Amino acid sequence: MHARPLLPQNAYECTYNTFVRAEIPAQKRLLAYGDSVYDAAMAEAPAPVSRRLKELRQRAGLSIREVAHALGMENGSSYQHYEDRFRKTWLPLEFIERLVPIFAPHGVEAEALYALAGVGGGGPAASGRALAGKAAPPPGILRIEELDVRASAGHGLDGESGRVIAEWQMPSEVVRYYSSAAPQDLRFITVLGDSMEPTLQPGQRVLVDIGDRTPTPPGIFVVWDGLGLVIKRVQALAHSEPPRVKITSDNPKYEGYERSLAEAYIQGRVIGQWRGL
Repeated sequence: MHARPLLPQNAYECTYNTFVRAEIPAQKRLLAYGDSVYDAAMAEAPAPVSRRLKELRQRAGLSIREVAHALGMENGSSYQHYEDRFRKTWLPLEFIERLVPIFAPHGVEAEALYALAGVGGGGPAASGRALAGKAAPPPGILRIEELDVRASAGHGLDGESGRVIAEWQMPSEVVRYYSSAAPQDLRFITVLGDSMEPTLQPGQRVLVDIGDRTPTPPGIFVVWDGLGLVIKRVQALAHSEPPRVKITSDNPKYEGYERSLAEAYIQGRVIGQWRGL
């Protein structure tokens, strides 16, 4: 089954196959647009990043309702979640990019807002690039970098060492239907070699969630094999101690092998593929 958005003739399509969809746990699909699931057993106090967001909003002289309206939210409670009930360390980068043009006219620096997503402050979203200086994408659009996987070999897909060769803007609904990955954890890379044929073809692009490096459930991952970054199927071996994984190719001419989880050097889960019509 393919999700096929309406596209002009001779355009490209982004397809998410059933092997990808089956690998996304139901609970994970509930985390739409980077929101966290609130559990009543969690501590009452909001996360420090939420308190800081509230301080910046008050400094801007904006009410919760005004910010929610500017974001296109129907009521203030949708926005208030980020100030009162958010429990993660960093706010979603996509959410912060939408706040920048709202807060900036009221004297709140973009850098102060991006710091809430970990950008520029040493957090997980920091990538060595001046994201705060970029114009925010339109609401409902995700900005995703494409990396030269050969330049990234040995350094992972975090973008610090890899060369960014393109930047894609995609409708968030296309991605969010299949994954709740944080925007800063998404990367496009190009498939090299034929080891995953017929599932993945050489030269086509795949979308990778670098924040998901645990092969439970099993799936298709980017791994470092000692010589470069390759795409393989990875499955955790039950009851192994220390934990071990089985790494295989879809092309039968390549033999599978086993590694300890620590030696598999998993770089991220492949969550979708992009190919020409």
